[in-house]
Amino acid sequence: MSRPVPPSRPARALFLLLPLLPVVLLSCGRKGSPVAPRPLAPAAVGALRAEPRDNAIVVTWSRPGRNVDESPLVDLLEFRLSRAVGSALPQGAPERPAFSLLATVRAEQPDNAAVQGSQYAFRDDGGAQGLAPGLRYAYRVRAVNRRGAVGPPSVEVSVDYALAPPPPTGLVAMAGDGVVNLSWQAPASPDRAGVPPVRGYNVYRGSRPGLYAPQPINAGPVLETRFRDAAVENDLTYSYVVRSVGAEPPPWRESRDSTEALATPLDLTPPAPPRRLVAVPEPEVVALSWDANTEPDLLGYLVYRREPPALTPIRLTETPVQPTTFTDRAARPGATYIYTVTAVDRSGRRNESAPSSEVTVTLP
Repeated sequence: MSRPVPPSRPARALFLLLPLLPVVLLSCGRKGSPVAPRPLAPAAVGALRAEPRDNAIVVTWSRPGRNVDESPLVDLLEFRLSRAVGSALPQGAPERPAFSLLATVRAEQPDNAAVQGSQYAFRDDGGAQGLAPGLRYAYRVRAVNRRGAVGPPSVEVSVDYALAPPPPTGLVAMAGDGVVNLSWQAPASPDRAGVPPVRGYNVYRGSRPGLYAPQPINAGPVLETRFRDAAVENDLTYSYVVRSVGAEPPPWRESRDSTEALATPLDLTPPAPPRRLVAVPEPEVVALSWDANTEPDLLGYLVYRREPPALTPIRLTETPVQPTTFTDRAARPGATYIYTVTAVDRSGRRNESAPSSEVTVTLP
């Protein structure tokens, strides 16, 4: 009787794996198709504000710089501005109206909003029907990237809309040295029911016409029809508008802009005259020296010489010199000269000081 031949090692390994084959096949059958990752969305829009302006509501917000995971936002496409309109109910009231899309604002060069740096401003005038006094207008904004991912909604802001007061008239801007003095005329009394009385004025300053910061430069409404702006630099041109204020607490219910006024403050103050001028005569030359001026905008010095009996001095330096020394190499032996020095600043006017004390010398 022959004995059975034992299976080879590979056959034994296959035999041991056979019971596990259904488990492996069952596990493989549970796998589904790979799930595509959700596109990364921009972070929430910040600094959302809504302020009544003339017969409209200006909505402003800031551009987000990051995505929801704090990575840099480099593919921003647009903003979606939504609005809800209803009666002035508490924000937690259950019957609050639903939001609907009001406008889509492109992130780059929008044609329906103004952009200043990272700030966007959209003017909601209510379209053909206008805005209705006594209603509450609520707004929120979402950022959208180029892959279509929509960021979370911003905080919600709302405005109880009311009519605006009339604007001031006759704005005049008078420039001085480091200051601009503004004056205007109060508007006529409104002849329309519901228009609030004028309680003061807000002054806005811009670096060019039509471009103004969202906040006025005055701390509170100006009660008089004049304002002094001392926070300006000389040789720069500024643009101003003034708006009437029709409500006491902020956000101010403002009128539309007054007419614009431009002003360029100028440095009208010359440096002090140089002091302690000394002239030392030598054969055919005169060495001059004086104390340095301390003005921060000092450009340099001009040196003058007068030869009696002439009454008018001639200028020896074509342009201002910065050293506090000068050598007159055009002097004649035996001649008598009278020297003075003036200081000149860097302003556009190149203000020149009064002459220093005169110094008389006679060459050997």
